[in-house]
Amino acid sequence: MIIVGAGHIAIPLTTFAKTLNYRVVVIDARAAFATQERFPHADELIVAWPDEILSQRPLYPSTSVAVLTHDPKFDEPTLKVLLERHTGYIGAIGSRKTSAERAERLKQQGLSPEQLERIHGPIGLNIGATSPEEIALAIIAQIVAYRHDKQP
Repeated sequence: MIIVGAGHIAIPLTTFAKTLNYRVVVIDARAAFATQERFPHADELIVAWPDEILSQRPLYPSTSVAVLTHDPKFDEPTLKVLLERHTGYIGAIGSRKTSAERAERLKQQGLSPEQLERIHGPIGLNIGATSPEEIALAIIAQIVAYRHDKQP
């Protein structure tokens, strides 16, 4: 599992993913957020622009990616790289409105409707989550459902 963005939701998501035996990579260009102290359970912590790193790494249909940066300058280039590859689960944080606006911008950048349909956005199962821990639970539950082909 690759988590893009080392914000408050990424911390419990890393813990949940490790509990479920995922190999977890956290990527964030902001060194103040992507620290070993905040992510002691991460297998790999990378401080760099996510799209640059992801374009150089092998991605597989078994790779799950949660884009949690809340910022178009990180989200959109990252999603573009992911959607042009054979990545498995791709989820992006944001409201329905934010997700629709992001999809429209990505469409204007040349991505097809079929590619855009691969984005789970808003990310996570709708369980009424409000705290970072509940949101992380909703995300990991959706990833597990995707992995077992049990999409609601």
